[in-house]
Amino acid sequence: MQVAQGFSRTSGPMVTSDTRPLLAGFLAVQFFLGYEWLMSGLSKLAADNFPGSLAGTLADATKDQSGWYKSFVDGVVLTNGPLFGSLVMIGELAVGVTLIVAALTWLVLWSDLSLTSRSVLLTIIVLAGIVGAFMSLNFHLAMGADAPWVISADPNDQGVDLDSLMTLLQVVLAVVSLTYLVRIRRYS
Repeated sequence: MQVAQGFSRTSGPMVTSDTRPLLAGFLAVQFFLGYEWLMSGLSKLAADNFPGSLAGTLADATKDQSGWYKSFVDGVVLTNGPLFGSLVMIGELAVGVTLIVAALTWLVLWSDLSLTSRSVLLTIIVLAGIVGAFMSLNFHLAMGADAPWVISADPNDQGVDLDSLMTLLQVVLAVVSLTYLVRIRRYS
């Protein structure tokens, strides 16, 4: 079997002086996303009663909405507010810690990890990216925001809201990590 350029049979994809800045940028974005999730989860944890108050907050945020997502929020989320509040808080903390620890592990320990450990690390990053993108997309929909490609009627509105940006960045994070995982497994 021929090994692709930039790959080694024993170590998988190699980091070279040409690719090191790209990897550093990738890990910085991953770390930032993790930090954002961690801070959001910690603020909910420090709040007086976030799980119990989620239903009221969502009811206010979605009162002028209509459509399938409003039906989902009213029929499922609001009737189980404390459960969903706990899931949001735990999910944010878990994704935040996972992305931060995985970025630091990759940065500091990558060359010492076995191929199996690298595969596990990349799989965890993919899963955290998918879960984070799912949560961000739901936050975007719950707030009734327009699609990010639609020009807002409000001239003072932001071009792309944070939830849309985080959704996109986490999808990219998951796809890049999955691509790297596939290459590691293919050339090992």
